Amino acid sequence: MLQNIKHHQGTGVLKSAQTVLTVLKIFDRLPYEASLSEVVQAVSLPKMKVHRALHTLVSADFLYQNSKSKKFRLHHSVLALARKIQNEQNVRMVSHDILQELALEIGENITVAVIDDNKKEVIFVDRLDGESRINFYCDVGRRLPLHVGAAAKAILAYLPEKEFETYLKTFSPVELTPYTIKSVKTIRMERKAIRQNGYSLSNQEVDEGVSAVGACILDKAGYPSASVAIASLHAKMTDRRIKEIGKRLNEAVSEISSYCGYGVGRDESFKS
Repeated sequence: MLQNIKHHQGTGVLKSAQTVLTVLKIFDRLPYEASLSEVVQAVSLPKMKVHRALHTLVSADFLYQNSKSKKFRLHHSVLALARKIQNEQNVRMVSHDILQELALEIGENITVAVIDDNKKEVIFVDRLDGESRINFYCDVGRRLPLHVGAAAKAILAYLPEKEFETYLKTFSPVELTPYTIKSVKTIRMERKAIRQNGYSLSNQEVDEGVSAVGACILDKAGYPSASVAIASLHAKMTDRRIKEIGKRLNEAVSEISSYCGYGVGRDESFKS
């Protein structure tokens, strides 16, 4: 027996799902293809439970069953999930040093956000200290709608046309401040400006008295994998300052995007 995996009990745990996931997890220790008996021995669970779990995983495309040998192996969809995690970690590792250097150069904190799976919000996942004397409320884990704030709008602007239009169909105005965008027409205008300038601007949309500039990191397919934003007191955000920060942010995300495999120029990629 490779290992007797203990089941963690809790009121929110589905025991049947736990059994299925236990069987899936053990495949990192099994041969390339494993028989039912080999899996049973590895997880030390009743044969019937393992049999049902294996076929559940096959039906969900997490496992593949060889029609001749009847043995099981990991489906390529599991490898795709693993690659996604690996790619996200690579983005963070590559971007960290570049963004940290930029934060210190500009003297402001930089926040990093990613799009949520629902394609309606961004989640802030990191913050880099620029040794600013003023800190703004943007904790890791905070969520914002895709049309609110510099980081969110940077991602929204570079979504594929179909996903962008889907978001607009379900658009629901929110009012965090009197300056928060409330119309589809304004969102379309903002998107056009962001693509032309290479950066987004939030004019006190999240917090009154605070403005921000954002830019989008693209993956090798040109899809927005993350965004970065620099916030400062609105009074400090002159046109000159906005252009300066926008230019440096655009240079930084272009460098990070190239490390992620994005080799086509941003302007060319998004010409309509």
